[in-house]
Amino acid sequence: MRYDVVGLGIASLDLIGVTEEQPLFGAKQSLTGWHEMGGGPVATALATLARMGARVAMTGAVGNDGYGQRILADLQTVGIDTQAMHVRPGTSHVSFVLAEPGRDRRTVWWHNDPTVLEQVPLEHELIRSARALLIDTHMPQVALHAARTMQATGGLVMIDAERVREHTLELLPLCNLIVVSAEFARQATGVVEPWEAARVLHSRYEEQLVIVTCGAEGSWCANKGELFHTPAFEIEPLDTTGAGDVFHGALLYALLRDDPIRLAIRFASAAAALSCQGLGGRGNLPTVSEVEALLEPA
Repeated sequence: MRYDVVGLGIASLDLIGVTEEQPLFGAKQSLTGWHEMGGGPVATALATLARMGARVAMTGAVGNDGYGQRILADLQTVGIDTQAMHVRPGTSHVSFVLAEPGRDRRTVWWHNDPTVLEQVPLEHELIRSARALLIDTHMPQVALHAARTMQATGGLVMIDAERVREHTLELLPLCNLIVVSAEFARQATGVVEPWEAARVLHSRYEEQLVIVTCGAEGSWCANKGELFHTPAFEIEPLDTTGAGDVFHGALLYALLRDDPIRLAIRFASAAAALSCQGLGGRGNLPTVSEVEALLEPA
């Protein structure tokens, strides 16, 4: 295998404003800091994997604008192979993030050009060259073909889903690892409580492993008929942007080195916690040794 993980999804440029005050709409407020860095769910998960020493590549598209050039350069800087990234006419995915240090909250506004992401060519050989495929919900039609390609090779398919979009539910039966937000789980099942939603998804989709992430409240996992909770690490967050993306990347890393599922989720939770001590999704990507140090008993 050429790669441990190939990702298909959004790569963005994140513009991060930092405030110490409670945000007020309709008012002028100063920022205490400003940062710019690459972002996006799949892209940040791959950056996490690369930081931990995994071989990773990404396929998707950016616009033929200055932002697109910066996004590609940033992916390459963090160790992601971008040979299968396409540059297409239009504007790239850009997010503005308002970070509130000390609070388990951030606000994100984003924009992309749908035509840039439509009918992105699928790199079948790239998919087959990897042990695992990570997808999000921004390019569902391409993701469907990619998941089927990976499924045929016997590799792992993980989905990162924050909300239900058109065709999203068609992807779930093709995924070995359904790792979704509490909001997605609620929308997909109609069940409010995350643990019950995890159980419903687990029974609905041919007994795949299901994890519902709940931020500071940890995560719920349903696997092989078992339902269990993994608490989040107690930290003072600087910025929670991208913590879920880091969780996905670290979880895949742990599973690909054959960690038992409970230990893999704990590893991913520790990585996500460490990421919250930096600004932006990639401001504090942890190494394996840093994660394992946090996991060691005091």
